[in-house]
This record gives sequence, structure tokens and C-alpha cells, in this order.
Amino acid sequence: MLRADQPDADVGFEEDRRPGAFHLGVYDDEGSLVGVGTFFEEACPHRPGRRAWRLRGMAVEPGLQGSGVGSLLLQHAVQRFRDAGAEVLWAHGRDSALGFYERRGWVVLGEGYVTDETMLPHHDVVLDL
Repeated sequence: MLRADQPDADVGFEEDRRPGAFHLGVYDDEGSLVGVGTFFEEACPHRPGRRAWRLRGMAVEPGLQGSGVGSLLLQHAVQRFRDAGAEVLWAHGRDSALGFYERRGWVVLGEGYVTDETMLPHHDVVLDL
């Protein structure tokens, strides 16, 4: 769940309104949305000049975290970007999720930082497509 520790948080992103921005969802067998990711085209500071997309936010139902929902979502996103000729997928990854990204081939780059939105430690994570 995105920002579970902040139940009143607005989880809509300004970037949601960018041309080409999109959301991918994972539904369970009963048709309930159990995972979602938001993506849009944005230059990657670690891969200048390469066609890049950013994962802006991803959330999975708390009871299903670790069950493969997030992996499935990212697999579909990566295939979509490869098919479209993208070269890089990147994100501001929460430090608590860095292992998740690294196990899927992403690389942690740069210095850590705390975001104004969550006040949690993050690092940039990058997947070369």
C-alpha cells in the first residue's frame, strides 16, 4: 500500500496528467485491484541522452506483498517499455525496497536522500532495458 503510514495522504501525482503517463494494475481472481504502478517518460539523471521512463509510484495490497504481485507488475512494464524502444526504467526507490529492485536486476545509484513527500530514505534505482 502506498503510504500506509499516512492514511490521509494524497497519492495522486502531478505527473498523472502528463501526456503518455499511464497506470498498470494487477487484479486477483475475484477482480479486485491488488497492485498498481504509475509510469511516465522522464529523463534519467544517471543515463543522460537515453530514452527513459520513470516508475513514479507502486503499491501492493499489504497482505499480498512478497507474493509476486509487484514482480508481475514490473515484468509487464519492462516488456511494454522494451517493445516501445525505451532504454531505461528508473525510480526513486525507498531504501526499505532496494532489495526488491536489486533482485530484479535494477542497480542502486547515487547518494541516498530523504524525500519531502514521505520523509523516508530513498536511492535512485535504474534498470537498463
